[in-house]
Amino acid sequence: MKKSILIIQVLLLMFSFSLTAEGQKDNDTTTIVFGDVSWDSVQVHNRIVAFIIENGYTGYKADFIPGDTMPVINGVIRGDIDVDMESWHNNVYEIYEKGINSGDMVDLGKNMPDAPQGWWVPRYLVEGPDAQAPNLKSIDDLPQYADLFTDPEDSSKGIIYGGVAGWGQLAISEDFYEEHNLSETFNLGVAGSGTALAGTMVGAYAKKEPWVGYYWAPTAVLGKLDMIRLPGTEYPAAAVNILVNKSMLEKAPDVVEMLKKYSTTVDQNNQFLAKMDAEGWDTQQTAEWFLKNNEEVWTKWVSSEVAEKVKAAL
Repeated sequence: MKKSILIIQVLLLMFSFSLTAEGQKDNDTTTIVFGDVSWDSVQVHNRIVAFIIENGYTGYKADFIPGDTMPVINGVIRGDIDVDMESWHNNVYEIYEKGINSGDMVDLGKNMPDAPQGWWVPRYLVEGPDAQAPNLKSIDDLPQYADLFTDPEDSSKGIIYGGVAGWGQLAISEDFYEEHNLSETFNLGVAGSGTALAGTMVGAYAKKEPWVGYYWAPTAVLGKLDMIRLPGTEYPAAAVNILVNKSMLEKAPDVVEMLKKYSTTVDQNNQFLAKMDAEGWDTQQTAEWFLKNNEEVWTKWVSSEVAEKVKAAL
């Protein structure tokens, strides 16, 4: 009798352990860490994916780490960050190549087709009856118009806004500046953030004043302002790809398969960024708006089962 009771107790203990283990398995979640680079479009993409994996899949939650291009790509290589949704890695190609060649980072392909980067000027500055610089046709023509772009901190020279401190693109602006001997007539301005850079452009545009400097698309600013990219300042075609740490291949293979199919256009990005700006939304609200209004786009990335769960969550 005692033996039978002991056997029953052992079986009950094993059964209880099994239930506990199964419960732990069901409750386990894998955190996917996204690199929250400092411009809006990538942050919206991060939250689009986060909404899909948290509501359409089982066992995932999202987290976000802020940073700029180089720290985020390095974070992906080290494994501190799992996903970079907008690599723009041509601007920091040596770091990208190092990560790919080591096998620590995997390129899953384009998020969007090649996106334009370069130095831009307002159309009103170079075209139309009131154009102040009608002969500004390329970067080589800038010196003759230096007095139009007066540096507020150094009236003896003009100012070109070369980009943002800490961004990989700045090195290319510095090359343009040196190769075309612009230091004799211009200073190269460096903004502290993307917001500050946009502010210089928007402020000048509102007053119909001259402005020249680095910017890129897709952005809400270029979606609203009529700007022209200055010939001779075109950056190499931007590879706006999705990068992941190699660990993603094992810990989240279904998410990797979804990210391989993830694809948007520059026009779609400009649309949601313009909507975000017009409505005063945050990136989460914008991501949900995109999902609600672009089913024909994102449902191609996932199975019908996942799609139905995401639609229900929306």
